[in-house]
Amino acid sequence: MGGAWLIAAWAATVMAAQQPIAFPHNTHMQLGLQCIDCHIGADDRAAAGIPSVRKCMLCHAKLAREKPEVKKVIEYANKDIEIPWVRVYGFSPDAHVKFRHAPHYRAGISCSTCHGDLTKATVAERTVTHNMGTCLTCHRQEQASEDCAACHF
Repeated sequence: MGGAWLIAAWAATVMAAQQPIAFPHNTHMQLGLQCIDCHIGADDRAAAGIPSVRKCMLCHAKLAREKPEVKKVIEYANKDIEIPWVRVYGFSPDAHVKFRHAPHYRAGISCSTCHGDLTKATVAERTVTHNMGTCLTCHRQEQASEDCAACHF
């Protein structure tokens, strides 16, 4: 009973995460940015990192500095503190899943397949729920490995 409650609490937390900055994915994508421009590692590593405040400041040192949410980014940068983003995607520790972004990127799987249509997203929130069934369905459609050890190791 305790394990099920813990998983439910964890899922509720990541689905309704309150972010420190209302990051508008849609605005950045309309400017022509691609996911890997900010989420480095998605194309060649296991994890797609959450951008550092320094990464944000590569553009915002000069652009849109007057916008309220950008002012918050600048405050974190001036204090040399990372933005305390709340991760919205991930698997419960009880699932023992070791998801790797790079093989999916190399296979041509669109980020939107697993993360939803971020061209419409005004804040970082979970729009797609992953479970073994959704992953296996996709693996079957893409003729990818269904070996348990591909994801659980």
